Amino acid sequence: MSFMKKNLAAAAVLCALGAVSMVAGAQTIRIANQGDALSLDPHSLNESLQLSVTANVYETLVGRNKDLSLAPLLATSWKQTSPNVWRFELRKGVVFHDGTPFTADDVVFSFARAQGDGSDMRATLSDIKAVRKVGDLAVEIETNGPFPILPDVISLTMIMSKKWCEENQATKPVDRRKGIENTASFKANGTGPFRVRERQPNVRTVFTRNGTYWGKIDGNAQEVIFTPIANPATRVAALVSGEVDVMEPVPVQDIARINAAPNARVITGPEMRTIFLGMDQKRDELQYSNIKGKNPFKDKRVRQAFYQAIDIVASRRPSCAAPRAPPACWSAPASTAGRPSRTSACPMTSKPPRSC
Repeated sequence: MSFMKKNLAAAAVLCALGAVSMVAGAQTIRIANQGDALSLDPHSLNESLQLSVTANVYETLVGRNKDLSLAPLLATSWKQTSPNVWRFELRKGVVFHDGTPFTADDVVFSFARAQGDGSDMRATLSDIKAVRKVGDLAVEIETNGPFPILPDVISLTMIMSKKWCEENQATKPVDRRKGIENTASFKANGTGPFRVRERQPNVRTVFTRNGTYWGKIDGNAQEVIFTPIANPATRVAALVSGEVDVMEPVPVQDIARINAAPNARVITGPEMRTIFLGMDQKRDELQYSNIKGKNPFKDKRVRQAFYQAIDIVASRRPSCAAPRAPPACWSAPASTAGRPSRTSACPMTSKPPRSC
């Protein structure tokens, strides 16, 4: 099921009866989350829930396998043709939900849109100098300098139909948080495995299976009903009562209760996000402090004292309000799939390095 695959949550819960009924031939799955996507525009907001929802409707050139390693999506292959230039061969026979063929023009347009005014994805593409069409199904991406992680970086840049955006006055993304909307805010036309059938912001969004999808769609769901339920207790009650089949996130204090229910179980695992404390070691005087004339964080002993004051063992206990697993590196090991040299250097451990 695409929604479950895309959602990189710390704790998701799957209703066992719902799972069994899906295998037996049920066609609808009901999902509840604490929030809703603010917009259906894939370039309007760089936020996890937003991207998880829109990624079922829109697709990127480069995607990810279930182990999070890079995989071909709308691009079938890519290679560096010079230190600053990458060539991407595009997938043949792909059409948008309205039947428009997918071509290199859509890629050039989408990158320009994602780099333009109103886009919240601009920062992720700051190293890209130009995107050029070199054939109906081929593009070149030129970077400002050697940029070996380009395929990884563009795995969040979703491709829109140039024709559809022009016809619907949606050539530029807008920020719904500021009360601005356009057609792309509440309608969608992607190449992904699901289409948007109904959109009621903060009430429910209904997705239907894309019968013309170019690839294989995991699972047999024909319809997905996504409902935001902000209150944790209400969300849990909806799951236990069978009102929804999947909910996320799961309140830690309710894990035992859900597992005790006859029709539900909790699936837990580490999420991708790494939270860290950053210490200002640059300024000569620490801002927002009652200590004047100096910056204590320039003293390694002060930084070590902060590190040693953290009870790492306690943070790993299941009873902790937000259990966590210290990765001892900048990014979680799961995010380095396909890059063993980085993964092996960052083992999951309860003893982070003492260098500060």
